Amino acid sequence: MRVSNLKIGQILINEGDITEEQLQAVLAKQKEEAHRGKRIADLLIEEKYVTEQQVCKALEKQLLIPYVDLDSLQLPEDVGSMIPEEMATSNLVVPIEKEGRFLTVAIADPLNYQGLKDISIATKMKVKAVIAEKSKIEAKLRELYAAQKALDDAKEFLESKGGAKTQAQIEAEEAAKSANGDDQPIIRFVNNMIEEAIRTKTSDIHIEPMEKCLRIRFRIDGHLQIYMETAAELIPSVTSRIKFIGNMNIAEKRIPQDGRINYRVGGKEIDFRISVLPSLFGEKIVMRITTSLGMELKKENIGFLPENLKKFDHLVKSNRGIILVTGATGSGKSTTLYTALHEVMAEDINIITVEDPVEMICPGITQVQTNEKAGLTFAAALRSILRQDPDIIMLGEIRDGETAGIAVQAAITGHLVLSTLHTYDAPSSVARLVDMGIEPYMVSSALLGIIAQKLARRLCTECKEAYTPDQNERIALNIPQDEQITLYRKRGCERCNKKGYRGRIAVHEVMMLTTTLKRAITEGKSTDELRDQAIAEGMIPMKENVRRDVIAGLTSYEEFVDMTISND
Repeated sequence: MRVSNLKIGQILINEGDITEEQLQAVLAKQKEEAHRGKRIADLLIEEKYVTEQQVCKALEKQLLIPYVDLDSLQLPEDVGSMIPEEMATSNLVVPIEKEGRFLTVAIADPLNYQGLKDISIATKMKVKAVIAEKSKIEAKLRELYAAQKALDDAKEFLESKGGAKTQAQIEAEEAAKSANGDDQPIIRFVNNMIEEAIRTKTSDIHIEPMEKCLRIRFRIDGHLQIYMETAAELIPSVTSRIKFIGNMNIAEKRIPQDGRINYRVGGKEIDFRISVLPSLFGEKIVMRITTSLGMELKKENIGFLPENLKKFDHLVKSNRGIILVTGATGSGKSTTLYTALHEVMAEDINIITVEDPVEMICPGITQVQTNEKAGLTFAAALRSILRQDPDIIMLGEIRDGETAGIAVQAAITGHLVLSTLHTYDAPSSVARLVDMGIEPYMVSSALLGIIAQKLARRLCTECKEAYTPDQNERIALNIPQDEQITLYRKRGCERCNKKGYRGRIAVHEVMMLTTTLKRAITEGKSTDELRDQAIAEGMIPMKENVRRDVIAGLTSYEEFVDMTISND
């Protein structure tokens, strides 16, 4: 192997990636922590002086081995079978191309000669190495082997059944065997499915019995994508397993059931809310991941515009009144509420929540789960909470006039109440409360502010494509025809699963209840009149929020049209 005489630290300095002072600091740390055996490159990444990609490109210059960006590569379908999974994961190697007797592999440590030699012996091929980031190799390995594992487990399970059995026999056997351990194929199948959903930041897993197959879909960034279609024979077994771990009645198949599981992966506890619904070919199951994946509960992470973030701060620091978060199902309302609670949590504040179900466990907060069958409704729980000396009350949702009335009374008598409503925008929430039977003067007295929220898909930062907007786009986005501006649109790469979008960003309108607006509510003004007044007093409409995100390159014009067309 040809090697440059330059050391990696000097290469990074020459490229302008680090300074001499940073290199010396890392060299000193390496000497102090010699027992850890860390290399200079690892320490530079650990200290966030450089990225993995910068180190890989420096290694490319030092070792004269090509660097490849795995996110831009489409791997062959049979590539996972080229190298045994254990060998690939232990050496952090991904096979990327087979040509004749040569196998090209991406490796995190190109100096791992023994690993490359073992792969050559195992595959009986000549191995050519290229360099790639460790994190991208790990992601590719999960992608390559997770689905294959699930398919293998499904195949093993079906083969283990041998001759034909009735559905009743299969269900009875699976129900009896569900608690026996983690080595059964059907248990591994369900575990692999769950772990893949967590890895891809799925919000909901849909397990759907069809006439000739079992279809599993993941909702990622608000859109359903097929994860797998497998044999219909798995339907009763998968259903029994999920109902078992969700503490539901396995024998009951005629009525809907709800459950919950807590799954531990990568040292983190992930909560799932499970809904089972009888259907024509079996029970459909939807598993909602209620733990916020990859997101800390910080107000800066929600996506507020700077102006709206100031309003949010002002609202959550209030001592009394109602703060409403509105939007459609799945628009992130609960995350915003939990973030608000996280902002105000303190040892001298008593916070109690009433939820159906409890979506996120919050240490230090008293959380109450409603139980309609036992008579513990939102209204009944709220009455009891008021005798628990609360400072702040969070209601999962205001569903009826009774709950709304008690919430208003609690706010007027000196409590801060946070809750949600299902309305499209902020001003229409006022009409919704009035429709529930709350007098307009009571609404105006109790309300502090309303935060309306929707989620827009975020453009993938790895592959988004720059372009100059055309005349129609300029008109829609209110951009002068002579202004030089660059917008971005989706393209699609491996990192975003060819979708062009990766993750979502919240867009808002925050309506603060000013004296003028309170008077307008008391006088019974219409929703349109309230909206006009709120905008005149500084409310940024949701459409304007999306427009700014498009101009900032966070989302696309396509998303702007999809999210705002119903407003026009």
